[in-house]
Amino acid sequence: MSDKSSNGKPFTFINTGTVVSGELLVENDLLIEGTVKGTIRATGVVSVHLQGVVEGEIQATAVKIGGKVTGNVTVSDRVIMESKAVLVGDIRTRELVIQEGAIFQGKCDMQPSQIAGGKH
Repeated sequence: MSDKSSNGKPFTFINTGTVVSGELLVENDLLIEGTVKGTIRATGVVSVHLQGVVEGEIQATAVKIGGKVTGNVTVSDRVIMESKAVLVGDIRTRELVIQEGAIFQGKCDMQPSQIAGGKH
């Protein structure tokens, strides 16, 4: 389902109880409360809410994790891990924020923004 957020920017929403398998190509932001099994490529922010689960690689402008991600994350801006987040995989980002209580198992490569998103 695609909709617009309160600021008018379009986003795609995967609801609780929904399971999506395969490669997702999303032109804007993506909010996940269900389960995604496969690669996610988004031009905006990917938000994995508390009950959300991603089993696969994520490539986006930014990622905000409140639930569980198993797979590598590559972003041009920042990764934010909220207090109940679990990330098992490697991160490639410009900036990483990990709140107390979050679990991160992997390695992190922090570089200027041009490496992850092609910006110069």
